[in-house]
Amino acid sequence: MLTDNYKTYRESDPETSRQPVENKNSLKAVVLRVITEHPGITAGELGEVTGIDGIWKRLPELEKDGLINRAEPRFYSGTQRYQTTWHPVGERQLSFDEVSNE
Repeated sequence: MLTDNYKTYRESDPETSRQPVENKNSLKAVVLRVITEHPGITAGELGEVTGIDGIWKRLPELEKDGLINRAEPRFYSGTQRYQTTWHPVGERQLSFDEVSNE
């Protein structure tokens, strides 16, 4: 079973930074679910799909955990620039609960 070894907010962060985190599912689990549902998504698109500002910050953590991979860049109209695309690792799809912060 995987555990979320990363705090998703600092103790000094305002309450608004804690709200999306203090439910059953960690932000990492949300990101992994979205990338699994939308392989090849960019960081900008991830923010659009989830509606969570700064959620892209979880991408390096999931990459370090070996759960997602960087892929070819694709043009993202939101920034008018190319952004890295992201894909889940392997064929086994991890369940939402395996990466949740319980």
